[in-house]
Amino acid sequence: MTTLDQRDQVDQKTFLAHLHPFSQLPDPELERLATALTVGHYRAGAILLKAGETPDCLYLVIDGAVWEVDDGQAALPDSAESVPEALKRNNSSLVCVIAPYTSEDVFDVPALLEGVSKRTFVASEPTRCYRLPRDLFLQAVQAHPALANAYQQKISQRLAELRGPEEAREMAAFTVAKIRDAYIHPPVFVAADASIHQAALAMKEHKTNSVLVSCDDEIGILTATDLREAAIVQRQSVDAPVGPLATYDLIGMEPDDFLFNALLRMTRHNINRLVIRDGSTIHGILEQIDLLSHLANHSHLIALQIDRAVSREELKWASRDLVNVIRDLHTQGVKIRYTMQLVSELNKKMLRKLFDLLVPPELLADTCLLVLGSEGREEQVLKTDQDNALILRDGFSYPDLERVTQEFTECLLDFGYPRCPGNIMVSNPYWTKSVTAFKDELFQWIVHPTADSFLQFAIFCDAAPVAGDDNLLRHVKDHMHRLLGDHRAFYSQFAKATVAFETPLGFFTNFVLEKNRNELDIKKGGIFPIVHGVRSLALEYRLPQSNTVDRITALSQRNLFQPSFGAELIEAFTYMSTLRAEAGLEKALQGLPQDNYVNPKSLNKLKRELLRDSFKIVNEFKKFITYHFKLGMIS
Repeated sequence: MTTLDQRDQVDQKTFLAHLHPFSQLPDPELERLATALTVGHYRAGAILLKAGETPDCLYLVIDGAVWEVDDGQAALPDSAESVPEALKRNNSSLVCVIAPYTSEDVFDVPALLEGVSKRTFVASEPTRCYRLPRDLFLQAVQAHPALANAYQQKISQRLAELRGPEEAREMAAFTVAKIRDAYIHPPVFVAADASIHQAALAMKEHKTNSVLVSCDDEIGILTATDLREAAIVQRQSVDAPVGPLATYDLIGMEPDDFLFNALLRMTRHNINRLVIRDGSTIHGILEQIDLLSHLANHSHLIALQIDRAVSREELKWASRDLVNVIRDLHTQGVKIRYTMQLVSELNKKMLRKLFDLLVPPELLADTCLLVLGSEGREEQVLKTDQDNALILRDGFSYPDLERVTQEFTECLLDFGYPRCPGNIMVSNPYWTKSVTAFKDELFQWIVHPTADSFLQFAIFCDAAPVAGDDNLLRHVKDHMHRLLGDHRAFYSQFAKATVAFETPLGFFTNFVLEKNRNELDIKKGGIFPIVHGVRSLALEYRLPQSNTVDRITALSQRNLFQPSFGAELIEAFTYMSTLRAEAGLEKALQGLPQDNYVNPKSLNKLKRELLRDSFKIVNEFKKFITYHFKLGMIS
């Protein structure tokens, strides 16, 4: 360490003033802190701060790079020259690089506030740091709490800052709006023995397209479409009672639920109105047109196009417009999770319609069409590889099955869904077979696993039904959980893939970019470890949820890890998924093929810091998975 000399004539006040949150300090305080700075010079391998030590200063990196490391149970070498070699053994689980720090990064604020460092900090190359004495920093924290608050913020809080007030207003207009905020048509009741003519007059009088029908202890709904069908198409007498025409299996929601959830439910159940009720009290009817006028996006047009499609060509046009829906939702500030859910519902709706167009009724009744992987988890945004399968009822056969499944795959290709590189599609006989055949396959995957079968199992265990008989999938999954209960050693082998890929946090720079391109694979390096690690835990605890966020929430409720860490894991996963979607949308607009690559250099400083923090959480989660499943003991 040296005091500032001729070679180190960097304007330290300007440096501090440029650095958030010091930039928020008044000028006299900046001057006081800047004059107290000294410069430390550190060669590669030098240890600046050890785990368990009380730091004597705050470090502010001028240039070079510092690694924050967790040395686990193994002590770092005493010789500074041998530290880099120890750190290079990152895969040995002896030393884990949690995060790198480069120019304008600061460490270790938590250690200064709490009195002890939880990590070791090592220079990975020749490095210079400003050193701000501990007592001065703590005095500044006491006088200006914004300093401590800024550095202790969770990633969720920092994301809130990133979204800003303008986006928050958009979010409030779209995803925070409640059902009670939209227009709810007052309930109009008619008796079950009222005539078609009387019901039509009631609709005209109250200017509504639906009435509620009271029939004994049940309440049904009758629409103008029902009346036209009965009186015009079926030629029933206008004096016939409306009781038999009503639908009594009402789908309703509460007025304090979110409008976006109402949109999801309408899309899922293929309906145009919901009964809004609070217990036994019926508040009225929420019409789709009123909901959409409030939310103001055109996803409903796609749903309507899908419903009305009577040919492959009409369905193809509906499918093409999905990118526009995704862009609209993102522009309006809708959280990526909600976008995933809505797009998933629209995709399932489209697949179901295509299946109905191609498949004869006798085949539909004895099969179950599945979506697998990210589609099954409702985590897909843009169109990616086809991942689907078909379960047949035991004993059922269909002579023209191969032609039907091949046509289904070819249609999806025509709609813009690329062929799965692993051939995980219904056109592959391996993924179209009976309940018993899938059960036999599960036995092989679980009892005699191979590298390929781990991938196949991971894709299948996230399966969700789309069309046909859902019970066929339920029988297969029940068998899967019984097998897992008898072969618990499988869990650790399966979870090992969580740590298979390096987190793209570099030793000498912030991010590790792929060779020959200035981008990193955010799925492989960040999203996949969370998805697969959480999936492994969900299987072990036999959780019914398939969505990653829902699984994390359920695991937190079981106290598997601290709720605060669960929240951070969700935010990291969501943020990286958002970056992936943004990059995908940009490439879609440019006509480029979809992939999982993100260019960190295209992000502003705050977004880069959030990405680095997200990768840091990924590393923490990998460490948790390693300890939980005892991966260090698996060869």
